[in-house]
Amino acid sequence: MQSPKNEIAKTTELMKDLKSESFPDLNDTEFEKELARKVKDWEDSTKDYLKNTNKFDEHQSRLTRAKWHFKAYGGSKRSIMRDLNEYNKLQPNADTKFWKEKTYDITKKARKVDKENVINGLTAIRRNEQEAWEKEYDRQLLDWQLQEIQRLRSKFLVELEKWFEIIKQLKEVFDELNIEPGILWDLSAGKLSAQDVSILKKWADYLKNDENVRELCELMGRLRKEQQSHRRDIVNSTKQYRVIEPDIHSNEEIIGIKLGRDLENVIPQELSLLSDPDIALLFDLKYVENRLMCFSKQGYKSEIYDKNIQEEITVVDDEKMGPIIICVDTSGSMSGAPENIAKALTLSLSSKAVSQKRNCYLINFSTSIDTLNLTPPKGINDLIDFLKMSFHGGTDVAPALYEGIRMMSNEDYKKADLLVISDFVIHSISPDIVSLCQKQISEKNRFFALSIGSFGTQRVEEGIFDQSWTYDPVNGTISEINNIIEWISRK
Repeated sequence: MQSPKNEIAKTTELMKDLKSESFPDLNDTEFEKELARKVKDWEDSTKDYLKNTNKFDEHQSRLTRAKWHFKAYGGSKRSIMRDLNEYNKLQPNADTKFWKEKTYDITKKARKVDKENVINGLTAIRRNEQEAWEKEYDRQLLDWQLQEIQRLRSKFLVELEKWFEIIKQLKEVFDELNIEPGILWDLSAGKLSAQDVSILKKWADYLKNDENVRELCELMGRLRKEQQSHRRDIVNSTKQYRVIEPDIHSNEEIIGIKLGRDLENVIPQELSLLSDPDIALLFDLKYVENRLMCFSKQGYKSEIYDKNIQEEITVVDDEKMGPIIICVDTSGSMSGAPENIAKALTLSLSSKAVSQKRNCYLINFSTSIDTLNLTPPKGINDLIDFLKMSFHGGTDVAPALYEGIRMMSNEDYKKADLLVISDFVIHSISPDIVSLCQKQISEKNRFFALSIGSFGTQRVEEGIFDQSWTYDPVNGTISEINNIIEWISRK
C-alpha cells in the first residue's frame, strides 16, 4: 500500500542504485556515512515539509468544522446542503445527487412520519456524506503528498548525481596529488562547485605535465625527510624453540633388544622355547637370571624452551613530520611564470601536508599579508581562492616572517618548516627579524627559501635560512645556494 512513509523509504534504494552506477568499485566507510547523512537530511526535510505544508489546508479546516458541527448538532437539511457544497468544491465531479434526493425525500415526508425518525434519517445522511467527503480529502491529500515526495526526490537525486560527478573529478585530482582517499570524503562535505574542481584540476594538470616544476615540488616535499640518522641498537628478546626428546616412560615404538624378563615384550624366538618340553627348562632358567631377550621400546615428547638472545638492529631516526608554513610572495613582480610556479608549489606542498596529516598555514605577502589555514577539511575552499587570485602590489617579506614566527609559538606549529617563495626583489631584512628567526631555529624550527627568477637581483638573506634554492623558470634548473648534502651532514 502506498504511503508517504513507504515512498520516502524508496529513496535509499534509488540512491544505492545511483551510487552503484557512479562508483561500482568503491567501498569506503566514510563515503557511505556521508551518503547516509545526505539521505537522512533529505528525509527529515521532506517529512517537515509535508508536516507543515498542505495544499488542501482550507478544505481540511472546512471538513474539521463540519465534523464538529455534526457532533454538536447532528444533521439537518441546511447543514447537509452546506456540506455537499463544500464537498463539490473539493471534488467538482463528485456525484452528490444521491444524498440530495435522500434529503428531499425525508423532508418531504416529514409531516407523515414522526420528528425523531426525520432527525435520525438526516443525521445518517450527513454522517455518510461526511465520510465520503473525508475519504475524498484523504485520497487527494495522499496523491499530492506522493507527487511532492517524487518531485523532491527527483530534485535530490539530480543534486546527488552532480555531487557524485564532483566527487569523481575530485578523486582524479587527488589521485594525481597522491592524497589519500579518506581526506577526499572530508573535503567533499564542503560546498565545492564544478568550477572549484576545475581550478584544482587545472593546477594538478600543470603539476603533472611540467616535469621541471614537478621535480621542484618533489625537492621541496623532502624538506624534513632528508634529515635522517642511523644508529645501531642492541635489543634483548626472548625466543621459544621446540625440542623432541626421548620419553622412556612411553612405549610407542620398538628401538632395539634388551635382556630382561618383561613377558609382554619377549621376542618370538624366546617364546618358541616353550613349545618343546625338553628345552622349556632353558626358558625358565633365562627368566630367573633376567636374561630373556625382550623388545626395547620408547616414545618421544615435545619440550618448549625459552632462550634469551641479543640482536643488533639498525634504527632510522626520522622525527615526526612537522607543520608547514608557506610564505608566498604575491607582488606584481611575481606575475607570469613565477606566479604559476608559486601556485603549483603551494598546491603540491599543501597536498603533501594533507596526506601526511600535517598542519599547513599559508601566508600571502606583498605590501601586507593575508593568512589562510589550509589544514583539512576547511582549508580546501581557501586554497581554491588562493589559486584564483592575481598577484599585484609591492614586496615586503618582513610581516610574513613576523607572522610565521608568531605561528611557531603556537603548540600546533612547533618544529615547523617555513618556506618563503619569492623573487626576492626586496630590501635587506632588519637585524631584529634575523635574531627572531635564529631563535626559532634554535628551537628546532627550520627556514627555507626558494628564489624564483633569473634576474640576477635576487637577495636571499644569510643567517636566516637553513637552506635556499634558486629556480630559473626559463630553463627549469635549480641552483642550490647552499650545498644540501654538506648542510644535512653538518646538522
